[in-house]
Amino acid sequence: MLSITFLIISVFTFSGYVYGQNPKCEAFIDLTLIIDSSGSVPSNDFEQGKKALIDLVSRLNVGVQKAGVAIINYASTMELSAINDVYEFDRRELLQQVAALKQIGTNTATGDALDLAKNYCEARCRSAGQGIPRVFAIFTDGQSNEGLPAIPAAKALRSAPIEGTVFAVGIGNIGTVGKAELLDIAGDSDYVMNIDSYLDLARITNAITEKMCEFPAFVLPDTKIQSEMSANSSRYFKMNTLKKNAFFEIELNDREGQALIYTSTTNKNPSSYSSRSISRRAVNGTGKVYTTYVPANAKNFYFSIKGVAGKINKSDFIVRIRSLGF
Repeated sequence: MLSITFLIISVFTFSGYVYGQNPKCEAFIDLTLIIDSSGSVPSNDFEQGKKALIDLVSRLNVGVQKAGVAIINYASTMELSAINDVYEFDRRELLQQVAALKQIGTNTATGDALDLAKNYCEARCRSAGQGIPRVFAIFTDGQSNEGLPAIPAAKALRSAPIEGTVFAVGIGNIGTVGKAELLDIAGDSDYVMNIDSYLDLARITNAITEKMCEFPAFVLPDTKIQSEMSANSSRYFKMNTLKKNAFFEIELNDREGQALIYTSTTNKNPSSYSSRSISRRAVNGTGKVYTTYVPANAKNFYFSIKGVAGKINKSDFIVRIRSLGF
């Protein structure tokens, strides 16, 4: 079984995503790849999976200010290919680590692997105050059959203090029980993907990478966060709601270029203005405030920041929440 722990992905339309054609992902991301190398995976399929991972990593802009990647190879036991902060690896080192992965070939302790990913991220991921998505990608050909229960371990990755996204990919005929476990691991059907074979996985790594670039980062209220994006590109963010009627106010200040904000309570990657949102000039006159009404029944608040002027657009923002009390 091959697993990669990624914060969550939806089922993709494969047309238009051909192996090796899309440009590199420029996203800021802390990514943990969890490789399940149990004995249920034929050795040839395991090698195909490694090739897909190599292609995936090669598409990331790995660096201190961009994508950080760690790798966990597991079956009944775990091998963590990381001793530094997640963002301190370079691409060449990561590619060498993936190429050197050995199939362990025992049972499938998915819960133990997810728990190790949590402990590693708590110690080594960038701080939540930086607004960096924490992604955990799991690729598997079956269900967990040893160790800690997988579903509570995955829920811990999606909850505080990690607040990550889990992307669950089922490969081959994993059965009804296996599919149900994947859905519970991801916690959202948008972040579950089922494909026929490891060969298909190799063919759609660019689709996975492109979707990964759109994973929202969890942010806390009353925390100033710096953002940077190239022209016509976006970064995505999410927040928990109060479960009661409230206004979410985002104060945005451009430091270089110009950026716009789009908001939604349903779309994880908003790209247009919401009828619930208005914008106005900030009191200090140097920025804008975007105010969105968030009803009590909304589960999450999502927003995007899009660069619209200049080669590089840099800004900082802070979100304040004002409860309406009804």
